[in-house]
Amino acid sequence: MHKIKRLLITSLLFSGITCAAENKNIRITDAWISEAPPTISTLAAYATLQNKSGKAVMLRSIASPEFAHVELHLSKIVADLARMEKQDSLLIPANDSVALSPGGYHLMLFNPKRPLTAGDTATIIFTFADDTSKTVTATVKKRNTQAHDHSHHQHQH
Repeated sequence: MHKIKRLLITSLLFSGITCAAENKNIRITDAWISEAPPTISTLAAYATLQNKSGKAVMLRSIASPEFAHVELHLSKIVADLARMEKQDSLLIPANDSVALSPGGYHLMLFNPKRPLTAGDTATIIFTFADDTSKTVTATVKKRNTQAHDHSHHQHQH
């Protein structure tokens, strides 16, 4: 019996080591996903990323178990046309915050694995350059018809 307990404790310790450590210097608030019709395969997500440390932190990747993949995009006006450009990373300055919001930096969530409607939630995992991560729960909210609409954008990859 002691061998089984020791084996279990050892495996739990090692499994914890292989997982990315939580980034305690980053605070992610107001995470939400814009509701879209069920026929739309790409949704937009927003949040505020606050860096509470004295040095800049680089966001390296974003993932979600509820979507095939997630990309960071930046909306820009180029030649009077709104475009979204995929971003490989995002620098969060020391003791500052970056808003992921309509019309600026935002997340594009591709191919949901289940239909999402207002009130549903999805997990989003932010991974940083130092291999730490932060996991948040984003709530799906009804689309504001006055808000930024991604359907008329040209995506640049």
